[in-house]
Amino acid sequence: MTISKRPRWRAMRRSVWLCGGAAALMATAATAQTAGAQTTSLDEVVVTAQKRVEKMQDVGLSIESLSGATLQKLGVSKLQDIETAAPSVSFGDGGEQGRYGIRGVVDYSRNAGYDSRVGVYVDGVYLGRSYLNNQTLLGIKQVDVLRGPQGTLFGKNTDAGVISITTAKPTSDFSATAEGDVGTYGAWRAAALINGPIVPGLDGQFAITKTYSDGYYRNTLLKKDNMGQDSTAARAQLRWRPNDKLDVNLSADVQHDSNSTLHYTYVPTAGTNVYDYKSYNNDHAKRDSWGVAVNADYALPGGYQLTSISALRGGAQFLNFNNEVTTKPFLTSQFHEVTSQFSEELRIASPKTETYDWVAGLYYFNQLNSEDTKNLFGVGMSDLPWPYSSYANVTVPFGAHVETNSYAVFFNGNYRINPMIELTGGLRYTAETKDLSKFYAHDLTRYQGIAGNFSGKSDSMSTYKMTPKVGINIHPIKHVLLFATVSRGFKSGGWNLDANTTASLAAGIRVNPETVTNYEGGVKTDFWHGRGRLNVTIFDSKYKDFQVFTFVPVTVGGVTSQVSSLTNAGEVTSKGVEVEGQIMPLPGLSLSANYTYNESAFDTYPGGGGKLGDGTIFNANGVQTPYAPRNKAYLSADYQHPVISQLDGFIHVGYSVQSSENFDPKVVNPVFGKAYYIPGYDLYDARVGVTSTDSHWELSLWGKNLADKRYIVFANRTAILTNRAVLYGPPRTYGITLKVHY
Repeated sequence: MTISKRPRWRAMRRSVWLCGGAAALMATAATAQTAGAQTTSLDEVVVTAQKRVEKMQDVGLSIESLSGATLQKLGVSKLQDIETAAPSVSFGDGGEQGRYGIRGVVDYSRNAGYDSRVGVYVDGVYLGRSYLNNQTLLGIKQVDVLRGPQGTLFGKNTDAGVISITTAKPTSDFSATAEGDVGTYGAWRAAALINGPIVPGLDGQFAITKTYSDGYYRNTLLKKDNMGQDSTAARAQLRWRPNDKLDVNLSADVQHDSNSTLHYTYVPTAGTNVYDYKSYNNDHAKRDSWGVAVNADYALPGGYQLTSISALRGGAQFLNFNNEVTTKPFLTSQFHEVTSQFSEELRIASPKTETYDWVAGLYYFNQLNSEDTKNLFGVGMSDLPWPYSSYANVTVPFGAHVETNSYAVFFNGNYRINPMIELTGGLRYTAETKDLSKFYAHDLTRYQGIAGNFSGKSDSMSTYKMTPKVGINIHPIKHVLLFATVSRGFKSGGWNLDANTTASLAAGIRVNPETVTNYEGGVKTDFWHGRGRLNVTIFDSKYKDFQVFTFVPVTVGGVTSQVSSLTNAGEVTSKGVEVEGQIMPLPGLSLSANYTYNESAFDTYPGGGGKLGDGTIFNANGVQTPYAPRNKAYLSADYQHPVISQLDGFIHVGYSVQSSENFDPKVVNPVFGKAYYIPGYDLYDARVGVTSTDSHWELSLWGKNLADKRYIVFANRTAILTNRAVLYGPPRTYGITLKVHY
């Protein structure tokens, strides 16, 4: 099956026609039956983007909200699964290292020395490392994607945006839910949740889930499956409400993953199974994470509310992967990172009056990261010329310890001049210190051409930043909001702890903070008596001192060479349009369309195009940022209708499409650039089933990638032999789900 090098817009138009045809058939069925208790208007969406409960349509921010019901309909079990339905979000290749991005600005905290650009929060608690972010969505109320910098209200490192996960809180009404999946490739999942009162004023909730699959790749040399999942997660909550003023929620969660995760394979030979490969190494990843948090709300006199969020979190990750995917060992990398963090947020919110509302607070964040990495060079290195051959059977360890302390004071408010015009603004002042210690690279004097001889390095940096936001909201008529904002954000500086050669150490490992100025405006509107909704946002984000790897000249031992180093050499502009539309033409029938057009590109990126053997270096000015397709959309049709007494039938049909993207700006290189090119693709998903009208049980059949497309999610060159390598997304999968609720 071939992969188009252009967006499949013909297929997209075909899908619109198919969805419309399905809607027409369901509409015909609807005329023959009574609608019963079917929904006749769209659900009202509430969010806490401004640290208070508000209708999403009244908030002048670009937000996409996915409810717990929507997540279930899509078959979402982990955070990265939301990418299909949220076009402005990208998780890169979806690998264990955790690339996260919004509006075409995608990266991850690759090592302990620097941070990601997207903030992920669980019940208001910031997760400081990318590998902690792919949370199992267990007992989830909703997931909100806040696009653009959110520095005035959401902690640190949110210059690209925020993904906010809200869990369902314990209630005094007893309920219990059990759910199970069985699917292809040995996949199964079992989950359970129990909720109810313990003693008067104290409620509890416990949830647990186990997910397993063999994987869709096959290592024919070791006769092992890969790209499988083995994950267990649990969350317990206690909610204490001694009176009508105090509400305290104590939560604890734990997650363990032991997944067979493939880094990449060589480009398969034409006519062969793209999911078969041969490697001496069984790539895998292990992750443990845990957290304890206390969220307390206290109602003060006059309608003010005091909130405290105190949290301890920690985790560890171990990655093992082969950089060549051969039967002979060349290079195997092992990453081991351990993290612990403490955060405290204390804020006060005013009542919402006819003229104003505001939120102010204090924030503290402490994080300790330790990294221990090993590069294991194998016997295959002996086949290469010196000095590489001298590296055969040599292990090169390197690592470091980094501590971060971040303090902030913030304010965000809205002032209503009259019922039509509202001014909004905020400011956050951040004071942050970072300390690097215990940095080491292996001492191999004989191999100075390859490995560094350095240990004991220490460094520290301090950052002081103001991140303001100003805006205006206009309500010209009922159910219509026009908004415009200008906001600033920043990403912390840090160190490139992957640097472990003499030359790379000489080039410097320190990188300064980057900043972004975001301009956006849009319209939010509900129409047709609540049966239609349309939100459109136009945005333009300017990133300065963008943290990127580029080539810099370094002289070591009298020899000058160009070395790849993490620097602030880049400038990026991300601009485009986001559209979310939903309409309910008939009771029980909902049609949705989410679309993002995004031009995210480097304005300047010296050396970003890589270099040739003769030393020629190419710039990457004007090149797409990684994992930033210009066009990305998700269309869906959902219908629920009575079948027989006490039984409803439902169907969901979804279609996602995205245009081409690249993994690295070196795609511009005329010699090997196409190795980083990722063609566009389109996918279908569906779910059909029956549910009792009292919601006590539900049975459904589901499928993903129904057309069984072969599509690439990662394209690269291998680390030693520089061969072309790819990773394919999952083939067609399908299964059955049973859910029981009381």
